[in-house]
Parts: sequence; C-alpha cells; structure tokens
Amino acid sequence: MDLNLFAQLTVSGIVVGSTYALLGVSFGVIYATTRIFHLAHAVAYAGAAYGAVWASEALGLPFGLALLFGLATGVVLGVLIEIVFYRPMRKRNATLLTIFLVSLGISVAFPNLLQIVFGPDNKTLPRPDNPTYELGSVTISRQDVIAVLVAWALIAAVATFIVKTRFGRSVTAMRTNPTMAEAVGIDGNRVYTVVFVIGSFLIAVAGLLFTTRGVATPTMGLQPTLTGFIAAFLGGIGSQWGAALGGLALGLLSSWSALYLQVDYGPVVVFGAMFLVLLIRPQGLLGKAAA
Repeated sequence: MDLNLFAQLTVSGIVVGSTYALLGVSFGVIYATTRIFHLAHAVAYAGAAYGAVWASEALGLPFGLALLFGLATGVVLGVLIEIVFYRPMRKRNATLLTIFLVSLGISVAFPNLLQIVFGPDNKTLPRPDNPTYELGSVTISRQDVIAVLVAWALIAAVATFIVKTRFGRSVTAMRTNPTMAEAVGIDGNRVYTVVFVIGSFLIAVAGLLFTTRGVATPTMGLQPTLTGFIAAFLGGIGSQWGAALGGLALGLLSSWSALYLQVDYGPVVVFGAMFLVLLIRPQGLLGKAAA
C-alpha cells in the first residue's frame, strides 16, 4: 500500500465525510421528528446555491453577503414546504406515503423551475483565493479546512440544542410520542417548523459549501439528499452524533475505495456499507433498538 496516497485519501475522506455528516444530521433531524421522508430537502440545497448566485449576479452583492442571501433562501424554501404542503396534509390526516409522493413531486418540479428561470447552464460564484497547505505528503485547501470546521461546529451546536435546551427536549418528546407531547401542551406545528428550519439551514450550508468550489446545477440537490438519508440511517435515526458518524464513515469508505477500485465504484461501496451495517445493526451505529 502507498502510505502517502492513503494519507491523502484519508484527508480527502474527512473533508467529504464532514459534508456527508452535515447532510446526515440535516435529514435525520427532520425525519426523526416528523417521520416524513423529506425528498424535497433537495430544494433547500439547490435553492441556497441559486439564491447565492442570483444575489451575486443580479444584485451585485459581495461574496459573503451573497452566501448569506443564499442561506436565507434555502431556509425559507425548506420551511415553506412544511407550511404550505406538509402541514395542510397532516390536518387532513394524509398518510406518510401520500406526503412522500408530494415531496417526490416537489423534488422533481423544482429543478425544472430552476431551468426555466436560470437556464440549463451551470452557474458559478465569484470566489476568493483558495490557497493550499502542505502537511508532509498531504495537501489540503483553505476551503476544505473551512468546510470541515463549519460542518462539525454546526453539528455540535445542533446536538447541544437538542439535548440541553427546553425546546430541544420538546423536539425529543415529539419524536418519542407525539400524541402524549401534544397532550401536555407541546405545540406540534411549532416543533415541526423549528426542525425544518434547522434541517434546511444545515443542508443550505452544505449546498453553499459545495457551490463555493463547484458549480450550481438544477438537479444538484437530489444526490446530497440521498446521501443524507443514507448517513442518517447508517448512524441511527434520532442520534445527531450517529448521523454525523455515519456521514464521516461514508466519506472515508468512499475515499479509501479508490485504493483498490475505480472512482465509479464509490456509490457501490457506500450502499454496500449501509447494507452490511443495517444487516448487523438494524438500528444503525448509534441508534437504539426498538423495545
């Protein structure tokens, strides 16, 4: 084994895995609380990217303000999906399958809307300099360092909020027994709105981190949403640190697979890892088994 290559792939895996961890927590906090397979989560990811691009191109905002505008756009879109689509359906006692089909429809329609408004061409943000640093045989860029620090800071903040705050305990109560939680005075709609704010904020950050070093495309949100789903289930639904660990593990496995396999086999490794873990531990790495 080439140890220098292994070290570089490990660093790359940590960078990618940190973003996967962020995606896992973003998907998991919504699914664990609402039980909605929120495939329309992709809207917040792509919406944040295109919001930042539009703010930069049309409004002429500087890089930092354009990112803030994109972040706000992603959060607003995510919360609107909950308020405009999911909440009325819950009031009508729609099944989770029906809500999922609506979510699927939104995730299909939104990329088409982006193409109509912005065109099919890839969009980019003006970017500041991105110097690289060398640590022995390992190279890492400043943007990669920022992405890792931002991802884990936000994951820690969300985990602390859920465990340590009064409202976070309300989220846990709704997750555990929504009927009993509402019976003791917890406002379910308010809790659902907050978890959509949190989840949309996290995936919007992930979308912006990607766009600062890649390109924005109309269909860019679907794959990250599925990655977040895999990470959340791999780590354990209901555990923020479990979802984060699942995402980090996916990033490392996908990167290390390049030692022996072609890059195209990365997704096969990811799904294979999920299958094996869930076969052995259906509750995920850090999830709790059902009583």
